[in-house]
Amino acid sequence: MPPLSRILSSPYLRCVQTVEPLAASKALKVEEEDDLAEGQSAAAVALARSLAGDNVAVCTHGDVIAEILVTLADEDRVDLGPNPRQAKGSVWVLDGGNGSFASARYIPPVLVETA
Repeated sequence: MPPLSRILSSPYLRCVQTVEPLAASKALKVEEEDDLAEGQSAAAVALARSLAGDNVAVCTHGDVIAEILVTLADEDRVDLGPNPRQAKGSVWVLDGGNGSFASARYIPPVLVETA
């Protein structure tokens, strides 16, 4: 897999804070994208399609994630598994190219113990 090339985030502070450690570890800048803000589902789907085939991390909100996943399942026939989720802190790995997606894999959130 090629190295991560970009990190995009909703401009909402919590999303930006979520990906800042990843950005620091990869020496990349967090790019704030208005199209990833809450309520921007249609714009976020278009943005996701424009990124198909690129190795990009994207951080957004539950309503936006749900819309992207439903669109990929309906239009691209991506199998989301028997029980698709979008739990806070979870990750979806989407594979595709040329504006469409072929597969999706869910990674549940990692629970971190605090002392």
